[in-house]
Amino acid sequence: MSFIAELKWRGLLNNITNQTKIQYFEEQHGGTYIGFDPSSDSLHLGNYIMILILRWLKKFGHKPIAVIGGATGQIGDPSGKKTERTMLDIEKAKKNVLAIQEQLKKYADVEIFDNAAIYKNTTLFDFLRNVGKLINVNYLLEKDIIKSRLESGISYSEFSYNLIQGYDFAWLYHHKSIVLQIGGSDQWGNITTGIEIIRKMYGDNNHACGLTISLLTKADGSKFGKTENGAIFLDKKYTSPFMMYQFLYNQSDADVDKLLKCLTMLEQKDIKDIIQKHNNAPFKRIAQTRLTQSVLTDIHGEHEYQRCLKISNALFKGNIEQLEVNELYDALTSLPSFVATEHSYNITDLLVLCGACISKSESRKLIQTNSIYVNNKLINSFDTNINQSDSINNKFSYIKKGKKNYFLIKW
Repeated sequence: MSFIAELKWRGLLNNITNQTKIQYFEEQHGGTYIGFDPSSDSLHLGNYIMILILRWLKKFGHKPIAVIGGATGQIGDPSGKKTERTMLDIEKAKKNVLAIQEQLKKYADVEIFDNAAIYKNTTLFDFLRNVGKLINVNYLLEKDIIKSRLESGISYSEFSYNLIQGYDFAWLYHHKSIVLQIGGSDQWGNITTGIEIIRKMYGDNNHACGLTISLLTKADGSKFGKTENGAIFLDKKYTSPFMMYQFLYNQSDADVDKLLKCLTMLEQKDIKDIIQKHNNAPFKRIAQTRLTQSVLTDIHGEHEYQRCLKISNALFKGNIEQLEVNELYDALTSLPSFVATEHSYNITDLLVLCGACISKSESRKLIQTNSIYVNNKLINSFDTNINQSDSINNKFSYIKKGKKNYFLIKW
């Protein structure tokens, strides 16, 4: 198996600029780079696929570099955007670069390079004379990433992004022997501009080529890695390990084969075996369990995976009261919640507000049948007030309806 064959088997390969040059890259174990945008101070599950590709490159004997867009991130990539990006504050962009650097060090044992170093001693006039002169405006206008924005409008800053990222490739080709750039399918225009700049600078006999990775979508056509609350981040301050656990474990049978291939480095024979066992007894969710274990353990460690397993089991069995306070809160954050803006609520009102009941009359019926608990205390009166002062750590309370239905109150 080769690196390219591995990508094909995993359903990741989208497009290649030149078959002959990609073959040369494989034979010579050439240098490769993958870019990471510092628009946030944390990578997400979409980036995690690219991190695994860095690892696959190393496994097959190539020399990958992770490039963080310390320079390009200050402008913003227009790819896939219908309107102008909000420009990042320069100091915020620098902090994001440092944070992503630390994440990449944690998850990928590769060289990390900030493309701000390329432009540190380059003036605007140097760039326009040496790079801008090489690319015709008509060439840029034909790029989908620019053409699609002409009607709604595109600033000169974002218009220039394609040229700057293209020069990144040319600089890395010359200074770090990088012959292959890998990016998402939306990066095709940026990659091919880089190859054109290299051709203009170093002639037709160059070895530069590009490869794009398929956008990971679910069976229903929606983008993977997004929830109603936004992206699934690798940093637990944005996405708790338990939220990630729930997200992965709840993936559909229609998607789990694809996800095992794209989000894990399990061997092909192991994935085939997992899917076969899963298909024989889908109700056991063998494939989802293995997917969740692999990804969560890799990102957050075995201890966090076991902790999430404990929380999940407690929720499923309806005995979350046995959890520690921090575990309890993590468990509840994945459930229906209500943000309390008052210091006190009558229980019948609160049951409606948090979604536990559809009316006050239903609230009263449940209270009469001893079906409502707040913070594991039975509520047996319609006149009971639930106060912030009685909350757990002055932060949250929880309602249990029946045996297994929980609702979070955030104070």
